[in-house]
Amino acid sequence: MRNPYREVLRTPGAPAFVTAGLLARLPIAMYGLIYVFLVQEATGSYGAAGAVAAAASIASALGAPVLSRLVDRHGQARVAVPALAVHTASVLTVLTTTWTTSSSSTTHAHVLLIGAAAALAGASFTSWGSLVRARWAWALRDGDHAAHTARLHPAFSLESVLDEVTFTLGPPLATVLAVAVSPATALATALAATVVGGTALVVQRSTEPPSARTRAQADQQQEQQVRTTTSAAATRDWRAALRSAVGVMEHAGMRALALAFVGTGVVFGSVEVIAVAFTAERGAPAAAGLVLALYSVGSLLAGLVFGAVTWRGSLPRRFRLGAVGMAVLIAPVAASGSIPVLAATLFLSGLAISPTLISGNALVAHLVAPRQLTEGLAWVGTSLGLGVSLGAAVAGRIIDGPGSQPALLLPVAAAALAALVVVACSRALGVVPRGAGPA
Repeated sequence: MRNPYREVLRTPGAPAFVTAGLLARLPIAMYGLIYVFLVQEATGSYGAAGAVAAAASIASALGAPVLSRLVDRHGQARVAVPALAVHTASVLTVLTTTWTTSSSSTTHAHVLLIGAAAALAGASFTSWGSLVRARWAWALRDGDHAAHTARLHPAFSLESVLDEVTFTLGPPLATVLAVAVSPATALATALAATVVGGTALVVQRSTEPPSARTRAQADQQQEQQVRTTTSAAATRDWRAALRSAVGVMEHAGMRALALAFVGTGVVFGSVEVIAVAFTAERGAPAAAGLVLALYSVGSLLAGLVFGAVTWRGSLPRRFRLGAVGMAVLIAPVAASGSIPVLAATLFLSGLAISPTLISGNALVAHLVAPRQLTEGLAWVGTSLGLGVSLGAAVAGRIIDGPGSQPALLLPVAAAALAALVVVACSRALGVVPRGAGPA
């Protein structure tokens, strides 16, 4: 029987960069929780701990597209190596500052320093998943646009499954290390994973995509030969500079995709907070882990099946069906009146997550030029991250008011709005700009 995952992993260099990328990005699901344990232990304040974790999360969401644009422009190794050095120094600063701080001697300056270091660590955390997906796109580039998209399907499906593995294993691993050993050990372990995995990835130069500067060198030379000093040329240069500043968000399809993924992130963030409150209100707080695990398992299983099938229909249509399916499947969650029902409905709704994320990531390669692929992929993670933060915050406010039961309407509404955006922007999501496709 044909196994598309086995076939795609036969690509030269693929097993090595997939393994390194998985190790490097595992801490993304650990850092936030570890910061809460670490800072609360050092300062005695959950408020300070939450603020530090939020600062790191927001900085990471904002920094990822910037780093990824630099990666596209200058190459993975030339950007990821110095970013990794800054990230390492920042995390070590968090460690040393909390190590020398006790709850009785904590000052506002200590918290500010820890928060600033955590924010810098977040901003310098490379979007390793985007780098790996860019390597897949480069390694499987031969052929026309349709063939390239077909080959990317199992590769991007595999990456989405590994993302689910990361977010399934990361939080429990962080909790076990922080509670059984110490929060400092947990943070040091997460940092070691990023350093080892990131270094292992960037030294694999044979599978690194060429930078945009390298790809465009010949074209730039030709453009310089035909440039004139006319006002029209000046206008074009000005517009080109503006497009460069805006980056991939110049494309209406990317704006629609990002907005849809913000809504998807609201679903994820709100579900996580609601599950904790919902189970606690019913006297079984430990059940929250099982409920969320079933949510992830549903997504993981769907991702494995989705990636193993060769689907008919266009990529934008698959993404549209995934977004609508997610909105439909999560609707029963609002009627959950018990923990078993919540677990069952979340498992069901999880079946639509991976297919939507897989199609969305693949759609980025469909929408942007190869020289902007890493930046485009990073915007997916950034949009999801911003949505997660927003969803968690809004869900928390609702829970503090009427409770977790009414809060269940939030992920349902967010999924519906995300689907509405995708359906309303179908035309923009189907437009392939000049220069897109395999390089």
